[in-house]
This record gives sequence, C-alpha cells and structure tokens, in this order.
Amino acid sequence: MALNKYKLEDYRNALVARQGLAAAAAIASEAAVSYPLDTVKALVQVRSRKKKILRCCAYGGAGWQLLGRLPVLGARFGVYQLSSAFVTDGRGSNDMTVSEASLAGLFTGCVESLVATPFDFLKTRRQLTAVTHSLDPLYTPKANWAQVMESLAGLPATHPNMISSLQKYPWLANGTGHPPIVRDMVGIRQIIDVEGWKVLWRGFRPGLFRDATYAGFFFGSWEFLCEFLLEHKAYYMDEPPRSLEDIDPLTPWQLSVTAGLAASVAAVASHPMDTAKTRSQATVLPKHVAMERKLLKWVTRPGNFLQRTLGIIPFDQPLLLKGLGIRTAQHGLAMAALVGTYHTVLQYLLH
Repeated sequence: MALNKYKLEDYRNALVARQGLAAAAAIASEAAVSYPLDTVKALVQVRSRKKKILRCCAYGGAGWQLLGRLPVLGARFGVYQLSSAFVTDGRGSNDMTVSEASLAGLFTGCVESLVATPFDFLKTRRQLTAVTHSLDPLYTPKANWAQVMESLAGLPATHPNMISSLQKYPWLANGTGHPPIVRDMVGIRQIIDVEGWKVLWRGFRPGLFRDATYAGFFFGSWEFLCEFLLEHKAYYMDEPPRSLEDIDPLTPWQLSVTAGLAASVAAVASHPMDTAKTRSQATVLPKHVAMERKLLKWVTRPGNFLQRTLGIIPFDQPLLLKGLGIRTAQHGLAMAALVGTYHTVLQYLLH
C-alpha cells in the first residue's frame, strides 16, 4: 500500500514537471509569434508615423511581456477551470453549454485584468520609448540651453554645472515648459517618480471591460467549436455516446485551430477597449497635475454615460478601430501557437 502511494506521488510530480515544460515552451512560442505584431499594433493605435513603425518594431518590452504571461495565463486558465468546476458541480459529467462557458469567461477576464494591468502598462511604455520621434502631438523641439544658461546668469553661482543637473529631471529633460513625453520616461523608477505608483494601474477601467469581453467571447467560441468537432466525431461512432466525455479527445492541431479562431473572434469583439487602454497608458500625466485636477475638480469626466463607464475619451472615439486587423491576426496566431505547442509537447513527453 505504501509502495503504491509513493509511485502515485512520483507520477504526480513527473506530470507536474512535464506540464511545466510544456507551458514554458508554449509561452515562448506565443511570445515569438505575438510580440512583433503587438508592438506594431501599439504604435498604430497611438498614431505613430508609418515610416517609424518598422524601425521600432523590435523586442523592447519583451521582458515585461514574458514576465507577465505566466501569471496572466495562469489566472486565465486557472480561474476558468475553477469556474467550470463550480458550474458543473453535482452533475453527472463536466459538459458545459456555450452560455455557461461565456459567463465563466467573463468572470475569468475580470480576475485576469487585475493581474495583467501593471505588466501591460510597463510593456506598452517600453514599446513606445523605442520610437525615435515623439508620439505627443504637442511636442516642441528642444530649447536652446545657451539661452537658458544666459537667463540663469543673474543667479548666484552655487552649482558648477547647473544645466546638467536640470536635465536629470524628467520635467526639464526636453528643455521646454511642456510635460515630459513618453520617450523621456526611461525606466520604472523614473516613471514612478514623475507619475506615482498609481500609474501602474492606468487604463484599468477599459482594460477590465477588454479582458472580460475577450475571455467571454474566447471561451464561449472555443466551447462551441470544440462541441461541433466532438459531435462530428460522435456521428460516426457505432454507439451514441452518453456525454461528450465518452468521445475521443481532439488532436493538438484541432485544439490549436479552434483556439486560434476563437481568439480572433474575441479580439474583434474587445478591440475598441484595447485601443482605449493603450492610448490611456501612452499618456504621461505627472502626479501633481493629477492631484490638482482631483482637488480642484476642474471639470467632470468628459463623454456620455457609456464612454465614462468604459473609460473611453471622446477624442479617441474615431480611433478605436485602428489596428483591428493586426490585433486579430496577432491573437489568432498567438493562441494557436500557445495551445498547439502545449498539447504537442505534453503529448510527446507523456509517451
């Protein structure tokens, strides 16, 4: 009895290790396929010049992408499995309807957004700092520091190199009276010094609706496509199955194709919220300006009720569909690579 117990524990440990290797390979393949398209998509959404896009679609921010994918994907599929177990608890099988899968996906997306927002913000900022030209339409050329030095000539000479010291501050880095632009904010420490810790959660409101919509459409569509293929298999069986669990499982390539199609549908449905989130995170708002707006209560939040609820700025309304084709291809290919690689590697390791 004790020997069987040890064998069972060894089998479980080996299975977990193999699943970990399969997950690592899947995340690596997803990042390799997805990240260049994600960078181009972000630059298109913030209206970068087309001539600059190819120069800037490097792997800046890939570290934050890889660092965030493990907890994000863990939250997505882990919470969905828990939600599925809650829905099917007490039933004779684990079969779910499309509507139940969509509702479980909506809850999953809300949890995923809590985990993903800081990583998305840091990844987006790192992507945009690769742009050599300013993304801010209010950008002005650098000031003439000789004139600045001349204007400071009347002050007591208490510092040997005042200009160099002034340039260390992000607010004065471009030598103008305008707020700093994205490319002036280099590193997480400088970002937090200027904009505060709350900046890591910028874009959370549109991101929450984006992730909830994406997960709801993705899991609902994937459940529908998988059921369709399983019922097609059941049609050719000698005896009709009592449930979907009695049918042979789908092959890795079938799971990969269905997941890619479902992800493309989900990307189309959630793209306006993704654009609103990206444009919000691409804006530099110093913390003292945000505090003044909050204390003085200058104006109410712009837009109608729906725009205020979703976190959409009215100025961004005509731009919400920018990069739709790129994001659709990105998520379709990325999810197909993720699911296909995971199941293929796991199947190889188990045999």
